[in-house]
Amino acid sequence: MLFKLIQNEWMKLFNRTSTYVMCGLLVVGVMATAVYTFYNQADQELPGKEQWQAELIQQNEEYSEQEATTNNYYIESNAINQQAINTYRLENDISPYETENVWGYMDTNMDLVQLIGVLVIIVGASIVSLEFKNGTIKLLLVRSASRTQILMAKFITTILFGLYLLTLLFVLSFAIGGLLFGFGGSATHISASHGDVYEWPRILYLGINYLTSSISLLMLAAFAFMVSTIFRSDAIAIAISVMLMFVGTTATNILALLTDWAKFSLFANTNLNAYFSGGPMVEGMTLQFSIIMLVVYLFVFLFLSFIFFKRRDVSI
Repeated sequence: MLFKLIQNEWMKLFNRTSTYVMCGLLVVGVMATAVYTFYNQADQELPGKEQWQAELIQQNEEYSEQEATTNNYYIESNAINQQAINTYRLENDISPYETENVWGYMDTNMDLVQLIGVLVIIVGASIVSLEFKNGTIKLLLVRSASRTQILMAKFITTILFGLYLLTLLFVLSFAIGGLLFGFGGSATHISASHGDVYEWPRILYLGINYLTSSISLLMLAAFAFMVSTIFRSDAIAIAISVMLMFVGTTATNILALLTDWAKFSLFANTNLNAYFSGGPMVEGMTLQFSIIMLVVYLFVFLFLSFIFFKRRDVSI
């Protein structure tokens, strides 16, 4: 029954013109970054060995000063890791600069994940509220499926749509980037955690980056889904969720400067990639802790959604 409900919701989603507009916006975004990067790559003039080495040495001096003077764990951790990366590059004669290639282009397009976040929020906020606005909720409730199954199907459809857009972004970026810029450049990505330097296959690093970005999409979609279900208003859900998406991380960073309680914030835990590259926002945070916090937040969002939806009076 649940599978059929999901299939039905997926068909309803792609029967909307707005869904194709969303997909089109993402394609336009990828094309726009491709055109901009393509026409600006000719102006790139890579620094010589002496220049980039001098830059890294100067950066290390600045990071060393930051490490010695700051009282913030995140700033100190970042300074330590950046010094480790720069030192590794100097010792192994690896320039931080390279000509434009598919890997750099895919990394640039990570910024478009925010656009996907907005689109998923819109879907999550409207997938329930539109049923009430259009009066079609009555047709759903007269079926044999329970309210729990109906709401679960809608939530799963929202998440699947987010993953669909994320996959579309990854595939388009790889195809267009490879076509326009080639597969040259370094095949490895250099990162550091707790001062230890790691080399990653570049495609693996990008894949993990894109995948971990889906965590924030999941949580924002769940939040928008909850607000929409409670208030039956997609406008309220979209406004609050988009605002949190853009200011949540910044606000949490500021809070982390003042107190360790910031680690309990949702936005301190959504970037799981930090545990493999850079380090967590607050000292003492672990991957297990972040996963537990995300599960708790997700449970609360869905619990409230189901409670309000099941208790909602609908005249049939």
